[in-house]
Amino acid sequence: MVSPRPPAAWRRLSLSGRFALASGVIMLAGAIVLGTLVTRAIETSVVRRVAGDSALYVEALIGPQVAGIEEDRFGERERLELARLLEGAAFRGRVVSVKVWARDGTILYATDPHLVGQRLDSRGLTEALGGSVVSQRSDLSEPENAYERALAPSLIETYVPLRRASSDKIIAVAEFYQLPNELDAELGSARLWTWGVIAVATVAMYFFLAGMVRAGSDTIEKQRRQLEGAVHELAATASRLRAVSAARAETDEAVLRRVAGEIHDGLAQDLSTALLLLDRGEQGSRHSLARAAIDSALGEVRSLAHGLALPNLAELTLSEVVEQVCVSHERKTGCLVPRDVTSLPEGAPVQLKIAIYRVLQEALANAFHHAPEARVRIRVAWAHTMIELECEDEGPGMPREPVLGLGIRGMRERVELLGGRFTIATGDRGGTVVRGWIPLRS
Repeated sequence: MVSPRPPAAWRRLSLSGRFALASGVIMLAGAIVLGTLVTRAIETSVVRRVAGDSALYVEALIGPQVAGIEEDRFGERERLELARLLEGAAFRGRVVSVKVWARDGTILYATDPHLVGQRLDSRGLTEALGGSVVSQRSDLSEPENAYERALAPSLIETYVPLRRASSDKIIAVAEFYQLPNELDAELGSARLWTWGVIAVATVAMYFFLAGMVRAGSDTIEKQRRQLEGAVHELAATASRLRAVSAARAETDEAVLRRVAGEIHDGLAQDLSTALLLLDRGEQGSRHSLARAAIDSALGEVRSLAHGLALPNLAELTLSEVVEQVCVSHERKTGCLVPRDVTSLPEGAPVQLKIAIYRVLQEALANAFHHAPEARVRIRVAWAHTMIELECEDEGPGMPREPVLGLGIRGMRERVELLGGRFTIATGDRGGTVVRGWIPLRS
């Protein structure tokens, strides 16, 4: 069975918004249920207390008058005496109607004289005969309540067991009715106080919990955005690395073809010439030519080996790596290289050292190749988490439609493979400026 999807408006809400809405409904419902139960409990307690106070008074007043019921002494004289007592001002302020029941359900006395002598059923009479004081708000729906219904829509009805003075035997039950005015006033105050406390407590809990969830939701949302940003960055980095790797493969093939071409056109030709001369076995000038061809081939081999092999960079600092590449270029070309190296860190990954060496080596070689008479300057600095490289010459600058050869492609790939950025352009003062920014911890 497929569960129904929540509405779109609900799905658009944040975690804190969903909690605020759902918890608000739940806490409101809980507050209503709790308030209703508490007010009912309070009403029951107040009714019992008010009725209990009156019951003691009624029992003390009526009890002596019905003590002789079993001896058949409850006749007209006793009824008149009881009526006189019940008409007292003190009693009338608390009770509006009274009935006295015999144990068999016969009404011995009633404020409404038409009920005297009748035998009726009453729900509270049975419980009172068991020894309990029964008190409740009555809607006056029973047949016996015709007189009381004319007084008020509802009254507090109380049944009080009456006992013989010399024993605990119940000989009759007194039933009396009170106006609910005092009760309603007290209940109104109690309800107001109860609902006020529940409302304040509910609102306080709601805002406290909502604040906690909001803080947690904000943290989760912030972490989610950071995670999404990291995922996007990783995806972009992966895409960039795939592109760089593909370009790197093409560059490697091109480098191999260039090395093969140089060996074929230079070294192989010189050695072939030398072998030809030696095979003829001639002395003199041809011997000298063969020797010159072999010397040229050896020079080509040394040049290739020198360009392909790197010095041991693992034990060098970044400053020493920069110094090494500059000294090597000066020794090879005889051109001095001014360098500005500032505040470089002592430790760095070997990959970073190799990249810096190769980028500076290629930049210096390109500057010498395209502008051998021009001055060239090197600057290397550490800015925040990036190593910044700059090689600027005073040559003619970049052509309008530059052709990016193997050297420039190789420099760019080395920098970007380490997560950096590479540019080459004509400088403000003319000449060509090669710049690279490489993260220190790539």
